[in-house]
Amino acid sequence: MKSKFTLFCITFLSIHFLSAQSIVHHENLCSQTKSNTILRRASASVTATSLMQQYDMKFQFLDLEIQRDTNRIKGNVKTLAQVSVAALDTFVFELHSNYTIDSVCIGGNRLPFFRRTHDVYVPLASTALLGDMIDAKIYYKGNSPTGGFGAIGNGFTAGRSTRWGNLVTWSLSQPFVAYEWFPCKQDLMDKIDSTYFYITTDTPNMAGSNGLLKQVIDLPGGKRQFQWININPIDYYLISVACAKYIDYSVYAHPVGSADSVLMQNYIYDNPGTLPAFKGLIDTTALTLDYFSTIFGPYPFEKQKYGHCLAPFSGGMEHQTMTSQGFFEFTIDAHELGHQWFGDNVTCQTWRDIWVNEGFASYTEYLAIEHFYPADKAAFEAAVHDNVMSQPDGSVWFSDSTNVNRIFSGRLSYDKGGAIIHTLRFLFNNDALFFQGLKNYQNTFKNATATALDMKATMEAVSGLNLNDWMNQWFYGEGYPTFDVSFNQVANLLYVNVKHSTSSLVTPLFKTPLELKCTSTSGDTTIRVNVTSNDDNFIIQLDNKAVDSIVVDPNNWIMNNGSSRKDETLAIGNDIQNQPINIYPSLVSDYLFISAPDSKGQEMKLFDMTGHLILQSKLQNTNNIDLQQLSAGSYNVIVRDAAGKLIFSQKIIKQ
Repeated sequence: MKSKFTLFCITFLSIHFLSAQSIVHHENLCSQTKSNTILRRASASVTATSLMQQYDMKFQFLDLEIQRDTNRIKGNVKTLAQVSVAALDTFVFELHSNYTIDSVCIGGNRLPFFRRTHDVYVPLASTALLGDMIDAKIYYKGNSPTGGFGAIGNGFTAGRSTRWGNLVTWSLSQPFVAYEWFPCKQDLMDKIDSTYFYITTDTPNMAGSNGLLKQVIDLPGGKRQFQWININPIDYYLISVACAKYIDYSVYAHPVGSADSVLMQNYIYDNPGTLPAFKGLIDTTALTLDYFSTIFGPYPFEKQKYGHCLAPFSGGMEHQTMTSQGFFEFTIDAHELGHQWFGDNVTCQTWRDIWVNEGFASYTEYLAIEHFYPADKAAFEAAVHDNVMSQPDGSVWFSDSTNVNRIFSGRLSYDKGGAIIHTLRFLFNNDALFFQGLKNYQNTFKNATATALDMKATMEAVSGLNLNDWMNQWFYGEGYPTFDVSFNQVANLLYVNVKHSTSSLVTPLFKTPLELKCTSTSGDTTIRVNVTSNDDNFIIQLDNKAVDSIVVDPNNWIMNNGSSRKDETLAIGNDIQNQPINIYPSLVSDYLFISAPDSKGQEMKLFDMTGHLILQSKLQNTNNIDLQQLSAGSYNVIVRDAAGKLIFSQKIIKQ
């Protein structure tokens, strides 16, 4: 539906851009409508949300005055929206009640409006029909509010960098606070086809935003205007601005297969020490963009740019084409860059689907470390798993999309979200297919929104796998497994038992492949077994290797606790010679008697039924073994010859 509007929008934007230098700020640029419009209040049953769902956003043009030292905003926002229902008689948008609305103009005519908290209702002069274009311009001014439902602070903030001392104003709309600084429609599924953002500020300042900087215009009164043009679809919360005394440090990425280099434009505080402190990391981000382009597909906004604006908050926010960050650090830089694919190009369809944003962006941190610093990848993934397993439950999936803390849970949405993608890669057992799946996902949902089930379906299609168990256990399910692995070797056969319990009753079983690293003096061997129950047995042929120990999940593919031990009672009935050994009674009260006529070098071991060694003894021709202190229960007795070969076994019961 949006693609049909592209030609119209490009034509309109091109014409409008030619007259950009003539744009000036006024309180009201629209004419008063000549019709005697009656203010029609919507019935209580017609909500603002339902009315906003009756049109599609096509274009927004933010023309605002912003300074670096105040949270005051003044200006206008133009919106082009196309009616998507049979008839629409009221245009509704969101703007925080802190702002004074000077006027609302639709089709060049000033119309009356009324406000219900932060929703603004504008009854139309005449009913708009399906396919009609609404051309609205809102003039407003005021100070941005504090509080609200932001993931990191407020929608628009004025602050000072504690490290560098710079005064900065910046926006951060995720997830629900775009309305705290501009008139908008906060609907994830309705991406805006394109945007302009003209920022007027005092001449010492610079202002960064989405898209390409077409020009900077000097204005009277010691001011200048930064004109940013974004030609790609964008979600409301990814529109951004940051204003400070910056310097521009630009470099270029050179993705393999790209027709041109990608501009990386960075607005860095103008302090003498800031750029030297971060230059190396910025340059490395260009290399990371090159790498991500090979595994995810081409950088989605290569005809525009990628870059950063510094702002004094902790962490980063993946504003489309120009991330806002409080500082530079390798994994944060990789995370926010990864969002340009996972979050910006393809955006979560609802906040319940935040996994397709944050889970995948978190996993890009691991991928960057794996590529650039492979020696650190094991420690990185282990730390992620430790954080997830610091509590016994919690799922990636959640139902309450109004709970900001739950949406952006570091343990579940980020770390567990990324960890289960690592497990998904393990299930594929084929990196070429895995990364092809990620590319297919980017291509299929380019410039649109997607759900977790969309991602699952894409990965199933490319792999042929059924991912129901993986999704039910790791995404919808809770907790993690604890694997108890026991093993024994008889000749060239390795007998392995894998038991597992789980940390949460919600998910009592984890069906999964599991790697076991078998260590040996003649070289280590990693085997892969399929766990299908809470108690599985496997027999593996291992020629010319005597296994000393087993490491459970050596490559951290799965969130788990794991341990292993040798259990000499495993497969004790295998390859046992006929020996003149007699053990009695099988029902023991005090003493166990063992007759071993050929006892030279033979050794007896007694194990409980979990495989733990209870006692051992060198055998004589006749032997009385005192079991008076032994707890009641079942036990296994085995005998090995002088060469260590298993020659006899028997089960006994202690009364």
